[in-house]
Amino acid sequence: MYQNHSISQQDVCLICLSSISKTSSFHQLFSHHCICSSCLSLFKRIDIETNFQGYPLRILYAYNDFFRTLLFRYKGQYDYALKDAFLDMYKRELQRRYKDYLIVVAPSASKANDVRGFAPNQAIAMTIHSHVFNGLYKKVDYKQSDQSYTQRAGIRDVIGLRGGLFLENRKILLLDDVMTSGETIKTCLKLIEKEKPQKIEILILAIKEKYLVNLGIIKQARSKEYIKCFCFLLYV
Repeated sequence: MYQNHSISQQDVCLICLSSISKTSSFHQLFSHHCICSSCLSLFKRIDIETNFQGYPLRILYAYNDFFRTLLFRYKGQYDYALKDAFLDMYKRELQRRYKDYLIVVAPSASKANDVRGFAPNQAIAMTIHSHVFNGLYKKVDYKQSDQSYTQRAGIRDVIGLRGGLFLENRKILLLDDVMTSGETIKTCLKLIEKEKPQKIEILILAIKEKYLVNLGIIKQARSKEYIKCFCFLLYV
């Protein structure tokens, strides 16, 4: 079952539980952040906008130790309150940009969701808005992190789609937490394409730097933090 912090989210950082008023800047206090400035600084922002399989792709963070630990607390230790942490610094922008989109979430194993008491990607998507579609599902319990890079192509036989009619002629935002081989996104895209949506965009929370190279993303990326991304890959 998921955890729920008893302390008001308005008073403390969701991640470290320190007082936001004591650790955050004047700007943050009036921007309604739920994370303190210290924890915000631990996210490695790369904010890359590029294309993947012919569709606009945006990746927000590098998958560093901080993000890995945070994601484990959220998914592995069932800390449901952390759903609000991942998009905290982007929330208002994403709400404006995707207000007319249906958010389609990449699936997680149903047994794991039953144990948690929530579906991780769906809960994160709901922090943008409530128009969320969870019709993508895993036919069997398949944990991609247990597979090698080459074995992950098998995901194409694992994911299915229910209620695809809801996607017809809709603007779609496909959301996933971590991108590795890209096979999950490819499979989801193929299933969504069959339903003839009006438009598809992709939002990924984090990616390991080596996969930026493997997927060819680093060569074509265009971003405000383009130079920072290269520096991160070279020196971190």
